[in-house]
Amino acid sequence: MPSENPAETTAETTAGTAAATPVVDVVIAVHDVDRPVARAIESCASTMVPGAVRVTVVCHDISARKVEEATGLSPSTGLRYLEYRDGVRSPAGPKNRGLDAVEATFTAVLDSDDYLEPGAVDHWYRVLTEQEADVVVAPVRHQNGGLLPTPWSRFGRRHRLDPVKDGLAYSTAPRGMWRTATARAAGFRYTEGLRTGEDLEPGLRLAFSGARTEFPARGPKYVLCDDAEVRVTHDVLPLAEEFLAPERLDPAWLASIGDPARRAIATKLTRTNLLGALRRRGTAWSWPDEDRDAVQSFARRLRELNPAVETSLPAADQRLFAAACAAADDRDTFLTALAARQSAGPVGRHLTANPLRSLGRESALRHGVRLVLDRR
Repeated sequence: MPSENPAETTAETTAGTAAATPVVDVVIAVHDVDRPVARAIESCASTMVPGAVRVTVVCHDISARKVEEATGLSPSTGLRYLEYRDGVRSPAGPKNRGLDAVEATFTAVLDSDDYLEPGAVDHWYRVLTEQEADVVVAPVRHQNGGLLPTPWSRFGRRHRLDPVKDGLAYSTAPRGMWRTATARAAGFRYTEGLRTGEDLEPGLRLAFSGARTEFPARGPKYVLCDDAEVRVTHDVLPLAEEFLAPERLDPAWLASIGDPARRAIATKLTRTNLLGALRRRGTAWSWPDEDRDAVQSFARRLRELNPAVETSLPAADQRLFAAACAAADDRDTFLTALAARQSAGPVGRHLTANPLRSLGRESALRHGVRLVLDRR
């Protein structure tokens, strides 16, 4: 369907001119000149007229001149450098500075370590305008080629995704493109002061805002890279710090979104944030008192958010979650449950304690079947 926005039509179809204002703003925050930011910038190349797609590089606690010299790319109608200084080791501040500078109808955010497959910006723009959508959830692959199995969408579902039925809580890192006005209305702001997880709340707010969401699974992808020497998301943080992002989710907002949404979010946080953190450390971890305190506090918070949160978990994970709720009080039971999860076979890792729940929307078994059938 043709766009009804004259600025969008002009930017895409007029040859030999430059756009008066950008149609798409891409924000890239960088805090180290050794990051491959030139690769990120160049991956935003577009066939639209000059200036229709503008990349804003926010230079975090470093000079714009140094970043420009490192990239070898000079400012133009499609590229600008902004300086932002706060002395805080968090990507949220510079990302929010970039969002504040957005003037375009559409916004995208790209990490400086990552890049987009050719044609991604143009493709997502066309999906948004032709489908009259608000958000494009980007398909994501690792640099080595492996695809990320998120969101947990229904088999073959690509249009008008439902945040609960299509598992948008599992795809909260905002990779893709969205209408700037939609995100601002949803209160989309990165959570400042966090070293990691700063995108959790804004991603959830956007996913559960009622936005019309598209998932062009077979189109160009966002490429998640592991070739940077240092990446904060790879650090092993104290668990109290790692759980800060989910612990700081706005309770008033959570109360406003309804029971199905809260259940979906609680289940995602349990699987990914809590149990994922436990499995990454395993029994080889020393498990000091402060880490077990953090585990117990977070697990109990999740149970408050959804009292039945563990019922959709595989049996081994369900036992581990129950032990996590008392991790500070009963170290031995917690470590025993963690060891049992590590040694669990396929049945314990995929089937729920109640066999009937193994076919539920959030079940590991159903997700495994989805992965086999849905070749993204």
